[in-house]
Amino acid sequence: MDEALAYLDSLRPLDVTAAHLLAWPPVVERVCTPAFIPFFIYRDPRDVVVSHVFYIAEMLPDHHHHKYYAEELHSFDERLMVSILGLPDADVEFPNIAERFSFYTDWLDRSEVLKLHFEDFIHDRRATLGKVYDHFSTRVPNLPIDHETALDILETSINPQKSPTFRSGRTGEWKKYFTEEHKRIFKDVAGDLLIRLGYEKDQNW
Repeated sequence: MDEALAYLDSLRPLDVTAAHLLAWPPVVERVCTPAFIPFFIYRDPRDVVVSHVFYIAEMLPDHHHHKYYAEELHSFDERLMVSILGLPDADVEFPNIAERFSFYTDWLDRSEVLKLHFEDFIHDRRATLGKVYDHFSTRVPNLPIDHETALDILETSINPQKSPTFRSGRTGEWKKYFTEEHKRIFKDVAGDLLIRLGYEKDQNW
């Protein structure tokens, strides 16, 4: 937590930054001051676990769980199950998907934070960028740029290929990989999380 606070203190006026910033209460209180304009972007946890399998097993050989994923688990289905259930007894603890998200979900409770689905940047980008602009403009009035010009600039500046974690940029890929057993386990572990995040209305998916 101290490192996160020090990081926030190191930012200068007009800096734009992205971080996996855990929602520790002192961090939340600091980010929700007028000094920041915060956004919380999150993705369907089902796609997160699928992406995690590819990321650990294929894209990041130096990751501390790579050897286990590559050598101890012998199928995608096995790896996906571990990404859902976690590895609580591993040398480097890896909680289940609901617990991993729980480190961040307190951001959902703050009105100062604009909550955005990653998927909306794919399927409804212009409208989503409009929400970004509107959230910014309410905190910084009299911007020297009009709404539509700002959206044009934001839209043309998006370049996912620059991200070290970018693989496909698709949404809903979990439907290709989840078996009925994966669905059952995921509902047991994180069904309520999907509802809280707005991805499902109930457990009937």
